[in-house]
Amino acid sequence: MTVTTRCQGCGACLLTCPERAIRPHGAPLLVLARACTGCGECVEVCPVDAIEFTTPTAPTTPARTPATAAAPSATAAPSAPRSVRR
Repeated sequence: MTVTTRCQGCGACLLTCPERAIRPHGAPLLVLARACTGCGECVEVCPVDAIEFTTPTAPTTPARTPATAAAPSATAAPSAPRSVRR
């Protein structure tokens, strides 16, 4: 969650958060990312729409999955056709 500069510090979100992830810090209020579960209750109660739901950024190195690990390389030479005996 991100609290924008539209926050007026009313505390509605602070009182609503079940995880107590929002702290008084003047305006804008402070969201503790490690405590926030992303339930969105604070977004719903904010009277000035100052809280935005943000998702974490993806890691820079994608995880290898069996599908990508076994896929042939685009630069690999094509294999020779196999003959079929009848």
